Amino acid sequence: MGVDAGGTATRALVATLAGERVGEAWAGGANPNAHGADVAADQLAEAVAGALEQAGARGRGSVVSGVVGLAGVSSLGDARVRERLERALAGVGLPEGNTVFTGDDEVAFASGTPVPGGTVLIAGTGAIATRIDGRRRTRSADGMGWLIGDEGSGFWLGHQAARETARQLARGGGLSPLAHAVVERITPDLYRVNGRERLPEERARDFARTLTAAPPVTLAALAPLVSEAHAQDDPAAVVIVEAAAGHLAHSVHQVRIPGERLPVVLAGGVLSQSAPVRAALTRKLALGAAGAVIATAGCTAGGAAWLAALRAGAPEDDQRLHAVFTLADRDPGRTDAA
Repeated sequence: MGVDAGGTATRALVATLAGERVGEAWAGGANPNAHGADVAADQLAEAVAGALEQAGARGRGSVVSGVVGLAGVSSLGDARVRERLERALAGVGLPEGNTVFTGDDEVAFASGTPVPGGTVLIAGTGAIATRIDGRRRTRSADGMGWLIGDEGSGFWLGHQAARETARQLARGGGLSPLAHAVVERITPDLYRVNGRERLPEERARDFARTLTAAPPVTLAALAPLVSEAHAQDDPAAVVIVEAAAGHLAHSVHQVRIPGERLPVVLAGGVLSQSAPVRAALTRKLALGAAGAVIATAGCTAGGAAWLAALRAGAPEDDQRLHAVFTLADRDPGRTDAA
């Protein structure tokens, strides 16, 4: 059993030790830090129960090893949170003692390479770079959350797009493709109120008030607009993309030893869906990663299942088996490590 329990979605996968998929299911986000222990436990149980149900007699009661890659795994330091999640797994039929929790960054790394050590960069709504040694996290950079860090993430991209839009609105005159798209998304009726033309600074403040009143994650939804504007050669979008790639590359280099050649695995919605950010980041990493392999994360639930298979005795050096677990049915449009 492999589970990738992220902040926005949870995916559970039941597979044989040979990598054959016999059950798979999705549920909502199961990060205890973001959703609370009860909601996280319920979502985790829903995904696991769905995968076991789909597996039928081949799954329920037959799981010999399980790995749950949990976003917000630090919350398990609270014994009450750990007990709540473990009780949820036992409640849907997983044998006690057969399943371990690990970080979602560790399963993301495992989905991209069978090598036991290297670096994984996750850039989704948030962003974190992690050093992996012996398949375990040993050091990380950023991952500080939207208010303080997560530079280069979807939230950061959307925040920069919003700031640029406010500047252009306050200046008056025409809007660039990026600013126009952001205004249409957030405040489509910004220019006139009761038929009255409004001053530029009034429009900028109303735009800012609207975003301030919305949930912070609203900014992350603006990130795709940066990529779209980049394709139109919007100068502001080009600057934002390059800055995002620079921040992400810096986080990677913070956890690496100069000159090392261990692989770098890229994961998360920004890196799977924003071609401009991914291209700029790959270019920057190639300049400073000493020829290391730069890989893309595969199926992260499959990565967790592969780690579970290793715990059950599968050979670590079987690259074909790793590929069976992590590459089959990869869906680049729906990234687990988000």
